[in-house]
Amino acid sequence: MIKLESMNTDQYEAFMEISMKDHMRSQIKAGEWTESNALDNMKEMKSKVLNNGLDTQDHYFFNIVEGEDTQVGGLWFAKAEGQDQELIFIIDIQIFEEHRRKGYGESTFKAMEDKAKDMGIGIIALHVFDHNEPAKALYAKLGYTGQNGNLAKIF
Repeated sequence: MIKLESMNTDQYEAFMEISMKDHMRSQIKAGEWTESNALDNMKEMKSKVLNNGLDTQDHYFFNIVEGEDTQVGGLWFAKAEGQDQELIFIIDIQIFEEHRRKGYGESTFKAMEDKAKDMGIGIIALHVFDHNEPAKALYAKLGYTGQNGNLAKIF
């Protein structure tokens, strides 16, 4: 059974290192950034979005934990305003390489929906890069719909 447990500072730093590298690679692959400007763009984005690091208001960081203590990944989402109601926007979800293709992604989304319901929120949104076929397939399976990589699910 998957649990979402709040990250501590060390866990947050390790998560952000992976998150930043993954995001830079995706931006480069999508043609949005170049190799030469990716690191500067990432640092600027991080300073704007996470002005208070782990304690940035309305940003939530969780370890994805199986059973009692096996960390299988990490999750970062933010509470945001939609057109007429609050929603959760997934910024990053990581399932560690050795734990992929075992159903943890799907289980994590179900745990996140429960967390959203506890927060009084009934919409989860995300952006997926066009080249990320495995993620797109998972999101479709879970009922996320949308256009141009912007997907959402109302529950």
